[in-house]
Amino acid sequence: MIKNEKIFLPPQGDESDFKELFKRLAAAGAGRPLGKDGVPAGPWTPELLAEAISQIDSNRIGVDLRTVQLWFQENEKGISTANIRWLARVFGCDDPAATSEWQMELSAAQSRLSAKRREWKRAGSSVAQEIPDTA
Repeated sequence: MIKNEKIFLPPQGDESDFKELFKRLAAAGAGRPLGKDGVPAGPWTPELLAEAISQIDSNRIGVDLRTVQLWFQENEKGISTANIRWLARVFGCDDPAATSEWQMELSAAQSRLSAKRREWKRAGSSVAQEIPDTA
């Protein structure tokens, strides 16, 4: 779908966590402008996404490239509330209604990632308790 001459993917409302959702949207190039030939410009890279977020008019401080790189990596790192707002603006293609929908979707996905992280830590601590100390 095209919105404001950018690739628009509506929120799916599935149970993806932030990492899963972000990976899918970045690969699809959601929010990227169309090329001169009307064809999608390709997937997001950390550099392109950091630049796009930093160019948002109301975002005076931008976003650190290292922060964006962490979103692309397989790790337990999520996303801050402030950065959810900027990422929603990118994925929503500067459309206020779509941005609002993406902000809700990204917030819910971040909450699911946080819940998974807590579960991993809980599972990890119970495993550690079961292993006898041989030292």
